[in-house]
Amino acid sequence: MRRVLITGPSGFLGQHCLRQLIAEDCEIHAVSRADNMTDCDRVRWHTVDLQDPLAACTLVASVRPTHLLHLAWEATPRIYSQSPENFRWLEASIAMALAFGKSGGSRFLGAGTSAEYDASSGYSVEDSTPIHPSSIYGKCKAACWLGVEAAAQHHQFSAAWGRIFLPYGPGDPAGRLIPSVLTALDEKRPVETTHGAQLRDFVYAPDAADLLVRLLFSPETGVFNIGTGCGSTIRTVIEYLADRRGGRDRLRFGAIEPPPGEPPTLVADMTKVKDRLHWSAPTSLITGLDRILLDSEHTMRPGAT
Repeated sequence: MRRVLITGPSGFLGQHCLRQLIAEDCEIHAVSRADNMTDCDRVRWHTVDLQDPLAACTLVASVRPTHLLHLAWEATPRIYSQSPENFRWLEASIAMALAFGKSGGSRFLGAGTSAEYDASSGYSVEDSTPIHPSSIYGKCKAACWLGVEAAAQHHQFSAAWGRIFLPYGPGDPAGRLIPSVLTALDEKRPVETTHGAQLRDFVYAPDAADLLVRLLFSPETGVFNIGTGCGSTIRTVIEYLADRRGGRDRLRFGAIEPPPGEPPTLVADMTKVKDRLHWSAPTSLITGLDRILLDSEHTMRPGAT
């Protein structure tokens, strides 16, 4: 029986990954700082502060997972990019990878980020685009993968790293792009944003989770992009949402300066994923946005739950 330990199961992507795991033939252990996030009898919950390396190592030694899906990290919108919490997660993550190897684990999958890539290189290719992150978040994620690779080499376990591009969809935190735009539109406020010309790879969160779980149970090692391979400008997304909400006149492009070092292009090359994992994103951006709009319209109705 495959015994999976998932960290960050209450996070944005973690919730979708947990649902994917529940559909798989495996024993599931989920770790969170809070109490149980679901009453599903398929999941055994552990309440542990993973930022304490000793506590994280003790948990791994106790559960003795065959597979570890490590998603937990600092992800607070507008804060995570330069947060010093990234250093604590880096230390704890490498300690956990070493404990995983020591306990006899066989497969480790970590969640990386498109922010690891050199942002001036256009489309990002896993094994050829330079790694040159500008943010603390990106630097710590890149360092984490090197540490995990070293632990895998030392303890002889299989390791992979999913570099996630721009996920969106159900459960998207309030401070992120799409929820922020929809809230402003629904409240009839001006939507102040940057120029919006940045090209991004928007990947529907359930699709990203499907790919991550597929990669977890794959024998493939190394880095794989978690995206769609299709680039869309931020402006295009905002305008689509505004048109569907009847709020195009409230858009204020250029009212906010982009953050320093904001990359013009972050789009995944998905050739390796298609060739090795035989996967393509099933949800188009328009389909994903329409689902979000439908869900938000439902929650706005009187008496909706």
